[in-house]
Amino acid sequence: MSRPSVAVVGGGVIGLACAWELHRAGAEVRVLERGVLGGGVSAGNTGWIVPSMAAPLPGPGMVREGLHQLVTRGGAFVLRPSPDPSFVRWLWQFRRNCSPDRFDAGIRALLALNRRTFELYDRYREDGIDFEMHETGLVIVSLSVEGLEYYRAIFRRLRELGYEGGEPDELDGAAVTDIEPALDRERVAAGLHARVDRYVRPESLVAGLAAALRGAGVELVEGCELLGLDQRDGGWRLLTTRGDETADRVVVAAGLETDRLLRSHAPSLRMQPARGYSVTLRGAGVPPRHALYLAEAKIGLSPYEEGVRIAGVFELGAKSAEAPRDAGEKLLAAARPYLGGWRPEPVAAIVTWAGLRPMTSDGLPVVGQLPDSPGVFVAAGHGMLGVTLAPATAALLAPLVLDGEAAAELAPFDPARRP
Repeated sequence: MSRPSVAVVGGGVIGLACAWELHRAGAEVRVLERGVLGGGVSAGNTGWIVPSMAAPLPGPGMVREGLHQLVTRGGAFVLRPSPDPSFVRWLWQFRRNCSPDRFDAGIRALLALNRRTFELYDRYREDGIDFEMHETGLVIVSLSVEGLEYYRAIFRRLRELGYEGGEPDELDGAAVTDIEPALDRERVAAGLHARVDRYVRPESLVAGLAAALRGAGVELVEGCELLGLDQRDGGWRLLTTRGDETADRVVVAAGLETDRLLRSHAPSLRMQPARGYSVTLRGAGVPPRHALYLAEAKIGLSPYEEGVRIAGVFELGAKSAEAPRDAGEKLLAAARPYLGGWRPEPVAAIVTWAGLRPMTSDGLPVVGQLPDSPGVFVAAGHGMLGVTLAPATAALLAPLVLDGEAAAELAPFDPARRP
């Protein structure tokens, strides 16, 4: 019996993870990427694997906070209003999803999806996929004891709703700077250490998956943009800028482009861009040992083998992936009050990366088969949790694509759900 052929559209971390699981399950896989592999949001994020903080963005008070940040020129979460009717509808749905009940339902859904996350990352290593991963945990630090209360509440709520990863260590200022000398002993007042969490360099993860796929004989086609999708002879014809492709099944994992590509097949599928920025530099002093989250500044740091990445900002409604001229310096300025043993001092002109994260109005990814297009599947809308959720998304989607086996964990992410 011949193996089913599957075209995966999108060569970021989600698309390549899906391709890997489909290949492992015996499918004949071909990946189509309109640009370069990993050239989108996968290229500049912090690479955190954080089931202990996996919660949907829409929560009680988030719309108010976004407007407050806009008025006060805050830089953490910015909501930029737009008269575009599709944005207005999306924002209304986002507001509705900020209720406590929907927030809790979203947490439960993400907890179930994340149950095997660390196991799947360990299996990548066992399968010979080469990538940079660190297991020192995530440390949330604050300039005041009170500054951690929101994060304590999130950890508490996750445990109440079934999180099994254990409680974070509560650390006073002295203790947190003892385990992390990169911090400023005079200013940091408290910390929370989530020991189970990890982080990767996302570029290395994408490169490792791509190398493993190529080594297994999977074709990865760059510079190949999908133009159309037609049902043909029980399968699908893909019209691309490099000619027509045919496949028994199609998985669209093209990030923010997904809803445009599937507009005629899933007209209700809508995502909005949320722009974020990062700067990667060596700095001065001894780099951090852990992934750090700076509570008041809402900025993340990931120390890699070659440089420290500082990332932040959630700018909802931004239209382009270009960083404003001063975005990088603002990130560094916001991080400096927390840092002492290591300082984010650039030795050359700051190069700022910017990317558009794909956000759904309920803060949950869209994973599953399109209701009116049998054989077409979607895996997109992961927002800030792409690296965390990629292996689990792929591992649960592959049996659905190949055998029609719909895992219960995927039900909350069904493309047919009401947003």
